[in-house]
This record gives sequence, structure tokens and C-alpha cells, in this order.
Amino acid sequence: MSEEEKEKYLEKRGISYIKNYNNEKIPQNYMYKHSRTYPGQHPQTSNMENIHDMISMLQKENEFLKIQRDDALNKLSSKENITNIDRVQFEELESEKKITLNNGHSCPLLGIGTSHMQNAAEVIYQSIKDGTRLIDTASKYENEEEVGKGIKRAIEEGIVERDDLFVVTKCWITEKEDPEKALRNSLVRLQLDYVDLYLDHWPSGKCYNGKENFKLVSMREMWPKMENLVEQNLTKSIGVSNYNVQNLFIILSICKIKPAVNEVEFHPYLYQKDLKEFCDKENIKIFAYNPLVKGSYCKNRYEKEMLEKGLDLLNEDIVKDLAKKYGKTEGQIVLNWHIHLGTIPIPGTSNPERMKENLESAKFEMDADDFEFLSALSEKKEFRFCDSLPIYGIDIFA
Repeated sequence: MSEEEKEKYLEKRGISYIKNYNNEKIPQNYMYKHSRTYPGQHPQTSNMENIHDMISMLQKENEFLKIQRDDALNKLSSKENITNIDRVQFEELESEKKITLNNGHSCPLLGIGTSHMQNAAEVIYQSIKDGTRLIDTASKYENEEEVGKGIKRAIEEGIVERDDLFVVTKCWITEKEDPEKALRNSLVRLQLDYVDLYLDHWPSGKCYNGKENFKLVSMREMWPKMENLVEQNLTKSIGVSNYNVQNLFIILSICKIKPAVNEVEFHPYLYQKDLKEFCDKENIKIFAYNPLVKGSYCKNRYEKEMLEKGLDLLNEDIVKDLAKKYGKTEGQIVLNWHIHLGTIPIPGTSNPERMKENLESAKFEMDADDFEFLSALSEKKEFRFCDSLPIYGIDIFA
């Protein structure tokens, strides 16, 4: 809708235009509502006639705000020609999609994971174009360069600005001795000046399987080096991955900067309730990898176990029933479960339509009982797909 069409539409409904303090044309009721002298107030009323007038005014005003909201949505990708009025609505829309970390920085409600991703440059570019703003990678994934190409292309084409994105990467076990060097190398591959979140990928620096000779680096030795990365503005936030409660206790006992995030495997088959409650108390957000329990990541490692135990999350009767009940896809049901719990899911997909579906997962709310039904799957079919035994030769989650 053009500005001229919008003005005629509103004038037919009795909303007149005046000029604000920036000499911009603005609907009178909207100007009154957002007046600097009377913020958020409306005329007082003493009789029923005035009450009806007031209700009519509010209805008209809401009609205008809906138009502004729709316009802001259409400009989310380009951000071109956003007026002062639009900017208010635009910022409100952005805030609806984010949560606040313990250091004050904001983070999207869900993102995209890049582990085992093929053609990452194109997939990341397309996912950003479709609205994804949180991108999770790691040096271990060996795709940071491709991820960086996708990010750079999206920025160069004006789809987003750097500050619109939340980019995560991780320090692998072999890099623990010098996290600064590791992060600087990652930044070169990503073609970025900073990341939004840098994680210690695994809590141990020692290998017990005899295949690799990792140098043992203690958490007490490493964490101050991680904190230094924030002080150097190489990352906005630091965190951990695959940490249990005991690991987190160690970090919390020595840290100056608390971990903002703990990225772990988390889904209805592995509802880590105790870990979640501890992280909630310490205001540490959980990023959930493998949130949908699908793809080659699971099947290549545990196809036999999945068949034996009947592990097929998106085909569980409860998931399919809820999808039918709410008119959503099975994936959206599971991702909504994550978002309701306050975890931040990072599903991996190369399918553009699936990316769009994922982004819609936060736009509805299920009944409380339905969340409980999904959570109960962990009691019947608990299973961990990311096993530490192949890496360490020992179960670090024990």
C-alpha cells in the first residue's frame, strides 16, 4: 500500500493527518498516543457517549497500527525507506523474535545449525534471505569458510547488516591451549571482525581412546583466556558446549564473565531437566542441537538402535496428533516445544521451505498439557545421539 493509498484509506475511517515535531505527516490519534507530553494516555471520559467515542478512536488507531505492522514486515529484508513511525514498529517486531542473554546482548529464538551441512555458502545465504538470523558453526565442522561466504553475500546484497546477525562458532579440543589464536583463525575463515558467541566445544582436553594425543588443558586455565576474547572485542559473548552441571560448577567458581550459553543435545528423547533447571537458575541459556532428531547425523551412527527402540520423533503418534490439532507440521510442533521451554533450537536443514517452516514455529502456543505429553517421551525412550565414547573413549556425561 502506497503512502497516498494509506492516507485515503485512513481518512475514510475518520483518521486525519497532522504534522509532528519532525514536520512529518502522521495520523492524529497515533500522534496523541505517542505524544511526548502525555505518553500512552488517552482522554478522560465521564459519560457513556465519550466512552463510545473513545472505543471508536481506539479501534481506528489499532487499524492504523496494523497497517504499519504489515508494512514493517514487508521491509524486514530490505530495511529500505523505514520512516520514524515504521522504525518503532520494526524494532518491536525484531524484539519479539529475540531473548536477552545474561550479559544484556540479545539472541534470536531459533537459528540454523551447520554441522554436516553440504553447499553451506548457498544454504546460509538463502536462509538469511528467508529470515534466519542465528547461524551456528564451529572450526570442527570445517565449513566456516563456506558459511562466511554466505554471510558476506547476504550483507553485500543489503539483505542484512552485520549487526542483524548472531554468529556462533566454537573452539575445538585441539585448540584449547590458545583460544585467541583459534578464534582469530575462525574470523579469517568467516570473513568477520567478531562473532556474537564463542563456545568451548567440549569440556575435556584429554583423550582416553589412544587415537589422538590431545594436550590436557584445564577449565581453570582456559576460561580466563576465553574472557580475554570479550575484552578484546573478538566476541560479544562466551559460553560452553556439552557441559554437565559439574562442569558448569567449575566455571562458575572461577569466572569473571559467566557463560552466556550452554549448547547441548536437547530434544523430547533427551529432556535434560536437571541441567535445564540449573542453567535457568544461573541464567545460562541452552542452545539445543539435534532438536528434531533427524538427518544423517542420527541415522549414520545409530540406525540399528533407532529401529530397535522405535526412535522416530517426527512420526511419534503424539507429535502427529498435535500437528493435526494445531494445523502445523511435525517439525514446528517440536520446535515450538523447545521455544516454550526457553531453549534455543538450532536445527540443520538445506531445504529452503523447511527453513521458512522453522521460522514460523514461534508464532503459536500449544496447551500446557500438550507440552507435558512431549516431555514425557524422554521417560519412555531416553536416548543420546551425540556420544562422547568415539571421541574420548569414556562417557563424559556419566
